[in-house]
Amino acid sequence: QSRERTARYTKADWAQVKAEQLAVGQAFVAALQAGAPATSEAAMDAAEAHRRSIQRFYDCSYAMHRGLADMYITDPRFTKTYEDMAAGLAAYVRDAIHANADRHEA
Repeated sequence: QSRERTARYTKADWAQVKAEQLAVGQAFVAALQAGAPATSEAAMDAAEAHRRSIQRFYDCSYAMHRGLADMYITDPRFTKTYEDMAAGLAAYVRDAIHANADRHEA
């Protein structure tokens, strides 16, 4: 599905994807550093933006997003990516994604 969706992406499309992913990361960091809980609107909105960004590549249900979130703290490669942005961010992102899924599935 990812290959199919990205087959026609231009350099400009890829630049937009990169900018979008950076903005999502910055939104998570900002919410964490502001002391907002992972269940806050800011954190859950960042989680929803994260899920929508993934959907550029493949369908990402809330259940799938939960699974990805869990991987962010169980797979050291993903954990490092988030922890390099801010200490404690990997768990925060996981918790925000779960909270966002709860919000949309309720």
